[in-house]
Amino acid sequence: MVEASASVKKDERPPGRLDVFLRLTRFQFIPLIILPGIVGTALAFSDSRRIDFPFFGLVILGIVVLHLGANAIDDSYDYENGVDQIANSMFPRNFGGWKPIPRGYLSLKAAKIISLALFAISLLIGAYFGFAVGPWAFLLGLFGFLLAFFYCAPPLKLDYRGIGLGEIAIFFSFGPIPVLGAYYVQTGVLSLHALLVSVPIGLMTVTILIDHDLIFYEVYSKARKYSLATVLGRRNALRASLGLTAVSFTMVIGLVLTHLLPVWSLLAPIISGIILLRKRSTYFEPNQPPAFYLPFTVNGLIANWLFALSLALTILI
Repeated sequence: MVEASASVKKDERPPGRLDVFLRLTRFQFIPLIILPGIVGTALAFSDSRRIDFPFFGLVILGIVVLHLGANAIDDSYDYENGVDQIANSMFPRNFGGWKPIPRGYLSLKAAKIISLALFAISLLIGAYFGFAVGPWAFLLGLFGFLLAFFYCAPPLKLDYRGIGLGEIAIFFSFGPIPVLGAYYVQTGVLSLHALLVSVPIGLMTVTILIDHDLIFYEVYSKARKYSLATVLGRRNALRASLGLTAVSFTMVIGLVLTHLLPVWSLLAPIISGIILLRKRSTYFEPNQPPAFYLPFTVNGLIANWLFALSLALTILI
């Protein structure tokens, strides 16, 4: 799996295979996909008062491997489209977000094989649930796979189009699909309640994508990867991130007022909002160098995770 390359410095010790795999699949972002699945399961428990724990474990495995496969295929096509070579040349070698393919630690072919293997596992799990529970389990998984694959892959290249298709894909992939899928596996039915709760979770994840793309703004502009942040510019992208956060918080308040969420779920926007206060000054400081947006994005990640976790826990109360 790991290959030698002229791009690897002779005095540099190459990472191990596990580290290369974790880098390729961006394993550190797994909470982004696990938490929506937990929220969907919590909603199912609140409605049915039961949880099938083997099914729960298999759902989490399925969405995790789908997520890892998506990250691996994204890196493959970002490299193929020239994005990662530009990033590798523009950022310092000790940049924390380095990727293994442009550094020669992994071949493009191997990366694609890894991603397809992960996708195959997730689709097999979806097919099993299609037989064991109902067809929507497989169809939701299939929709998730298609969004994940064509996020960067041709011919669709959703995140390259400049019309927000990549952000829409992220919304569905981290909101309605895992929440509804986890709910459906536990109950055997689709739920408007679960769909409504999934919306603020998906929107909050889109804000993470926008924040993340501020780091790579110059890279994406040069590579012609027209994500929403690239098209809007940093100032308007910051406003969009803030606006989507406000919509998410407002939706939770509305769901509480209509008794679709317990009153304790107000803790989700409160806790998340307190975390986000640390980045409030950044909204008024656009056009900063890439390193400026690293802690900004990490802060948003923490706020996102606490938002979804708070929803799950308060739904279970």
